Amino acid sequence: MLAIAMATSEARQRANLKRMKELMEEIENTTDDSALISELKELLRKNYSLSLKWHLIIFKSEVERSLRYLEDIRREEMKIIRKSLKQRKKTKEELKQVYYKSSEIPGAFKLKYYPVYDADIDQYKWLKCNTPRNTRAKVFTIPKSMIGDDRLHWSEEVKQKWGEDSIG
Repeated sequence: MLAIAMATSEARQRANLKRMKELMEEIENTTDDSALISELKELLRKNYSLSLKWHLIIFKSEVERSLRYLEDIRREEMKIIRKSLKQRKKTKEELKQVYYKSSEIPGAFKLKYYPVYDADIDQYKWLKCNTPRNTRAKVFTIPKSMIGDDRLHWSEEVKQKWGEDSIG
């Protein structure tokens, strides 16, 4: 009877870890993420006895760090949406791909440009950036890398950030 209960517990832990990884990927790919974040936090509260306690502490720490970073990204997304809505009402002109002075770029679109040095004319120019600076992609890289098949483990990404795992 005890073996059956342990097998179900182990299977449940594996399923919870798999679901956490899926949730992190979904959160990285959507802006409607409140329910997903709640479910992720609920899964974090559960017991994971198959994993070393040290790995679980680091994992939870990395998930919390990622969620704080995500909150900053969400605030930026809201600011950008508000600014672009206001700007669309004010400006009907099309933005250029290249500006040679940052003062020429309309204020609401300054974050969409980045400086590049042009050696031919010995001057910086501002190019339009096609990808947003604050992106959700790869927010959960470290926690996702720690999820193994049946337990949490020390991944290469974690070794780079936290050092070698001398405990487990």
